[in-house]
Amino acid sequence: MDSLDPSLLSLAATQHSMITTSQAASFGLGPAALVHLVRSGALEHPARGLYAVASMRAATAEVRHRQLSAGALMLYPDGALSGVSAVLAHGLPVWGVDLRTPYVRRPVDRHRGAVGIHILGGLDEVETADAQRCEPLDLALVELAMTWGVVPGVVSADAALQRGLVTRDALAERLRRVAQWPRSSRARAMVALSDGRSESVGESRCRIMLQANGIPLVPQVTMMDRRTGKVIRADFVVEGTKVIIEFDGRMKYADGDATTLWDEKRREDWLRAQGYVVVRLTWADLEHPERAVAKVRRAMASAA
Repeated sequence: MDSLDPSLLSLAATQHSMITTSQAASFGLGPAALVHLVRSGALEHPARGLYAVASMRAATAEVRHRQLSAGALMLYPDGALSGVSAVLAHGLPVWGVDLRTPYVRRPVDRHRGAVGIHILGGLDEVETADAQRCEPLDLALVELAMTWGVVPGVVSADAALQRGLVTRDALAERLRRVAQWPRSSRARAMVALSDGRSESVGESRCRIMLQANGIPLVPQVTMMDRRTGKVIRADFVVEGTKVIIEFDGRMKYADGDATTLWDEKRREDWLRAQGYVVVRLTWADLEHPERAVAKVRRAMASAA
C-alpha cells in the first residue's frame, strides 16, 4: 500500500500537511504500514508520533518550519510556539537561523520532548498568532537573538517594529526580565541596534554591517523635489555626509517594467544633481563586507 486514504489526505490538508500516529491509526495505519509509507516516500517522519504527507511539503524553509511547528503543537497542545517558531507564526522574516527544528515552550520544568522538536520549560504567557498558541512576540524576539545571534535578532526585530507588532518599550521591559538568562547580552545588543525604519532583511543587514564598521547611517531619509512636488526617499544617508546608500534587492525591477526603471533613473539623477553621491549595495555585497565598506568609504572621500 503506497497510497493514502483520501479522507486522511483531506485531514492532513487542514493540519499543515501533518498527521499524528493516533490519527493514522484511526484510518487503519498501524506501525508497519507507517514504516512502509515512509520508505515508499508517501510520508515523512519528522518527529516521534508525527508524520507529514510528502506531496504537501512546502517549497521554502520558512513555510516548512511553520508546517513542523503546527505538528509540534498537535503533539503538545499544552505548549506554545517559542523563539524563531513564534516569530515566523507572526509572519515576520528571519535570517541566519536553522529552521529544521520547531521550538515549543511548555508548562513543565524539564526540557524533554520528541526527537525533532526543541522543547523548553516554563510557559507563563500565551498569545495567538496565525491561529496558533505562541509565547509573546517580545519574548520570542529576545530568545531568537539569544539563540542565533545579534544580527538575526535585529533582522526580525526591525520588521516587528516597522509593522507595529511590538514596541521598543516592550522589548526593553522583556530584556529587563530575562537579564540573568544565558547569552542575554546578545538580546541587549539586539534591542539597542534595532530600528523600525528599515524595511527589509537586506536593509537591516546593510545597516548593521556598515555601522559595525564605523559608518553611522540615518535610515529612510526624505527630500522634496520642489519642481515636481515629489517626495524622494533614500534608504540611508551616511550621517553628516552627502552620501546616500541604496540597498538594491532588485525586487522592484524584477519584471523589467520600463516605467519603473525610468522613474528610478530620474530619481537618482535628481539626487546626484543635489550633490549626493549614490552608492548601491546588493546581496552579493553583504556576503563580502570588506568590499561594501570600501565602496562606501570611497564615496565618502569623493563627497568630502
